[in-house]
Amino acid sequence: MRVLATLLVLSAHVQSALAWGPEGHRLIGEIADRHLDRQTRSKVSELLRDDRLADGRRSGRQTLAEVANWPDEIRDTGRGRKLSPMHYDEIPLCNRAEYSNYCRVGRCATAYLARQLGTLSDPSSSLQRRNRALKWVVHLVGDIHQPLHAAGRNDRGGNAVEVAFFGDRGVDGRLNLHAVWDFYLLRRWLSERGGEKVVLSVPVSAGELADWRRGSPSDWIGESHAIARDLVYPALPVPNSCSQPITGVIAIGQTYLERAAPIAVGQIRKAGVRLAQLLNETLGP
Repeated sequence: MRVLATLLVLSAHVQSALAWGPEGHRLIGEIADRHLDRQTRSKVSELLRDDRLADGRRSGRQTLAEVANWPDEIRDTGRGRKLSPMHYDEIPLCNRAEYSNYCRVGRCATAYLARQLGTLSDPSSSLQRRNRALKWVVHLVGDIHQPLHAAGRNDRGGNAVEVAFFGDRGVDGRLNLHAVWDFYLLRRWLSERGGEKVVLSVPVSAGELADWRRGSPSDWIGESHAIARDLVYPALPVPNSCSQPITGVIAIGQTYLERAAPIAVGQIRKAGVRLAQLLNETLGP
């Protein structure tokens, strides 16, 4: 029982550092798959034909949705721990946002995404390297659409802001705002509305396609940063001031859920469309 309790606590801490959780990343991959052109879909299938798990065994995974969470699955490996900073650009909300400061020597999500796109587009790279690059691209496009992977108030992207979500303090009694955006918002919203099919059944309009495909990853993470600035923190039932650090345990309930969850779902839908766009440009004709 002690071992089980320890594992649960460790699991909770690992979750707080992820983005969207398995559900969100899977949805992004599923949406993206629907918007791939024929040649891109064929190349994706080729790159995933011999896909491997972290331990080297064949995964049997064949779709973007199935491999979307792979970079989080390897985070407890030595290589995965070294790559932990590549999951976010913690752009300051309360200090001057200098890229060279929050993305030192290219160790942030947008810089790593650019490098992985370069590998993915390079036909001289090995199939194994391009396979890993594809999985990183799928995952990182999702990461940069999570607002707290694009912003922070000297609180490690909300990891230092303790909350109670509908009274829930998490497995170890230390639930934080980052984890709420990674997991809790989406899971509760989906559970109240019938599951993931609620997101997947909503068609993407021609206007949304045209709008969401504009820009680049640096523009998209800028949008996420703005959501953190204008919603994630201001919607909390506490004063919203950089001069006044958030302390104590913040109660989050239905009011916050109704404001934040639709934005989170919108970010997931955008990420799916934009991921397909990047892959079509990188692997297509």
